[in-house]
Amino acid sequence: MLIAEQVEYRWGEFSIMKICVINGTPFKGVTHLMKEEFLKHFSEDNEVTQFYPKDIPPFCVGCKTCFLHGEEKCPHASRTVPIWSAIMDADLLVFAYPVYALRAPASIKSLLDHMCVHWLVHRPEPEIFTKTAVIITNSVGAPNGSAQKDVKTSLSWMGVSRICSCGAGMMGDIFVDEMTKKHRKMLESKMVKLAGKVKSLKPYKHMSLKPYILFIFTKIQHKMVLKSEAQPSLDNKHYIDHGWIKNR
Repeated sequence: MLIAEQVEYRWGEFSIMKICVINGTPFKGVTHLMKEEFLKHFSEDNEVTQFYPKDIPPFCVGCKTCFLHGEEKCPHASRTVPIWSAIMDADLLVFAYPVYALRAPASIKSLLDHMCVHWLVHRPEPEIFTKTAVIITNSVGAPNGSAQKDVKTSLSWMGVSRICSCGAGMMGDIFVDEMTKKHRKMLESKMVKLAGKVKSLKPYKHMSLKPYILFIFTKIQHKMVLKSEAQPSLDNKHYIDHGWIKNR
């Protein structure tokens, strides 16, 4: 049985209920326009929760408290816990951010660093295995793929099975109020296609192949580490509590 079958799927025919948006910038520029164009294609009945850089935790200090004592003990828990709770509660995750130096902004990376405790190799949550994530990026002419990969890698290691992405490289019109009608129409068209793709997806009842292979690999690791532990670590206890491995 694939691990995601333990999760009760809520969408039915993919009627999205809750959307969690992580914004990489507070500036209402091209990326903001793309995100808003994407969101407007979903019902007004959907509950949308948005986070901005001011909500995102400071840089991880590397204290390892989350791994050893629990994420609620993190010195930045007052910011990390609300965001993670919103992620867990959402049906659709949206990451919207501009490309900085060919990569994701520091605010996005800071959040991803704090989320590592929920990777498959540590303490993954089965509720996230069947979620869909969308990545929306914008750059000044540069490729978007490397910046999107930052988020894709982290989400894949959390166990997210379906990740859609869309990027735009704007060589000329980098300010919304100076944008030509042609470029605005191009961005709107991209978001129409992206929203249509997401809305046409069928509900996921299983983990997709990539995260499932990662899960099997990490489960073997946990079994091996457990043999050398006098008492199960928090990570191994998490795996035991979910029935993924057996205690000695």
